Amino acid sequence: MREDATVVLMRLLSALVFTALFATSLFAQQEVGLTVGVLSGPSRTATSGAALNLSETAAFQVNYARVVKRYKYADMYGEVHFMASPSTTVTSTLTSATSSFSSLFLTPGVRFKFYPHKLLSPWVVAGGGYAHFLQSDKTIAGAANAAPRHRSTGAIAYGAGLDYAWSPRLTFRAEARYFYTGSARFNTPVDGRQVNFVVGAGIVFHPGSR
Repeated sequence: MREDATVVLMRLLSALVFTALFATSLFAQQEVGLTVGVLSGPSRTATSGAALNLSETAAFQVNYARVVKRYKYADMYGEVHFMASPSTTVTSTLTSATSSFSSLFLTPGVRFKFYPHKLLSPWVVAGGGYAHFLQSDKTIAGAANAAPRHRSTGAIAYGAGLDYAWSPRLTFRAEARYFYTGSARFNTPVDGRQVNFVVGAGIVFHPGSR
């Protein structure tokens, strides 16, 4: 499952990067951000009381944004954010639980970037959209997992970051984002919704800027 999920995630990521880069060649005042980070989240609890411990894992993110309104001290952007994580490992004494799962989030939102023409520009963002989880075909015990593997839910997203303007065309970015979603499938009922936290850093391109 891990290899298959990684291939699918990377294909989707590549397609989104290509689409965003093509779009920025058509319009001004836009940006494409590429960041890499770590996805983590608190342990989940099965209704049986067993703890499901989730590993930290790599997160790959693409962000496309466009200025929609300018204020005196801030620019308002409309953005589309994509996050892909190939495999979160699950450990538990409940060995019938799934051994791992992959995650995809697609969350449009609104971002306010403060002091956008300064060297350092802090920003905040909020939005919502779609989350998809794909659980492993193996349980923690190594047995075949015959349970449904796919789960799609809504997602609420919010976060903050800091941009460092290296040049008019290139910015370095550090960010933290929360994704509040329905639960992934663990092959066992769990309590509550799922909190997914991503810390990342990368670069932002500003095509057309001078």
